[in-house]
Amino acid sequence: MTVLQTACVAIALIAAGPQAQTPAPQRPRAELTANVAAPRVAPGAKLHASLRVQLPDGVHVQSNAPRDPSFIATALTIDAPAGVTVDRVTYPAASDFSQAGANAPLSVFGRDFVIEADLTVAAGTTAGELKIPARLRYQACNERVCFPPARAAAEWSVTVVTVPDR
Repeated sequence: MTVLQTACVAIALIAAGPQAQTPAPQRPRAELTANVAAPRVAPGAKLHASLRVQLPDGVHVQSNAPRDPSFIATALTIDAPAGVTVDRVTYPAASDFSQAGANAPLSVFGRDFVIEADLTVAAGTTAGELKIPARLRYQACNERVCFPPARAAAEWSVTVVTVPDR
């Protein structure tokens, strides 16, 4: 192809403009809000934390125990720092959701739900600010399609105090 032919092809492509394309559906994102029952905790004490998960309208996520093993379970991973032990993570009760084309209802969490966590701060933990990071893995779906799995990060913050609040 000559330089002139190449230039003509380039001009034709530019003149044609971008092709109309249907945008791919946007992967729904979860908004996380981390809360603690008490922002101050003494060494050796229990700590109750919660993670509120909010999804866009018309979206749900697979529960922590989906019925179909090919779906991704919602899972909270707490990256407990030294001196913190995760005692228990409690997921909300799941709901049944009938999705078009599915043989059985899906086990899902709705648009707004809370995951609870019970933690223990070790007796020898030094006073000061303590950050407890967490990651949520989930698979969001709407009434027609399930999207690829996603992750979201959260963090609980507490102050370890040597003198308990009165």
